[in-house]
Amino acid sequence: MPKKMTNVDIWVVKEDGHIRKALENASTYFDDKDVLNVNTLEAIYAKESSFGTKLNNRGISAAAGEFQLQKSLAEHYGLYVSKDNDQRFDIDYSSIAAARYLKDIDYAFSKRTNLGTKLFTYPIIDPVEREKFDFAAYTGGQGTIGKAQQLASKAGKDPTRWDAVKDFLMPSKDISADTINKIKGYVPRVSEYEAEFAKKSQADKKAKDKKFIKPKIQCTKGHWITKDHLHIFICK
Repeated sequence: MPKKMTNVDIWVVKEDGHIRKALENASTYFDDKDVLNVNTLEAIYAKESSFGTKLNNRGISAAAGEFQLQKSLAEHYGLYVSKDNDQRFDIDYSSIAAARYLKDIDYAFSKRTNLGTKLFTYPIIDPVEREKFDFAAYTGGQGTIGKAQQLASKAGKDPTRWDAVKDFLMPSKDISADTINKIKGYVPRVSEYEAEFAKKSQADKKAKDKKFIKPKIQCTKGHWITKDHLHIFICK
């Protein structure tokens, strides 16, 4: 009996070269101080939008697009977000924003970082272990994870080990029990995707060492079409 194909198997077979190149280009924001690479972006892309098939609606404030970025976060990283033109749906631009955000998270957890009133991250020296915190913060926010680190430390647990810190994610007025369960499930799932992509993807794992290529400047007025599974903005 043939082995059942996984979601990654199916994606690798049909993967569009444009998407692969976009993720390779975005991975140039990573460096030798982290373990992040193009397979990391593939894994987050797979988890966040189910390989670009679950995108939500353009222009909304909530998470949307290829990497499920909230409007405020997308705009912080320089993307246009409106009902007519939402670059969260453009793989070239959204992958860059996601990579920059992920790298900023990684940097924040690599040193003691002030996240707000009396809230700091605990430096995680091991980049492999730190990546788990990166994934958790990508979906749950840096403050949420930093607070869990703080609670773990107060309880005498190691605030630099995800397996210890995850048990100190607590429901509050700002975070629901469902969100906490999502974070706890998100980290191993994305890690599994990343490992599988590392074995099966055609993407260049050394792409992060190459020179960044700035996408062509996109106009602000026009309309969207979907072609060959890509979301393309046609300028007026």
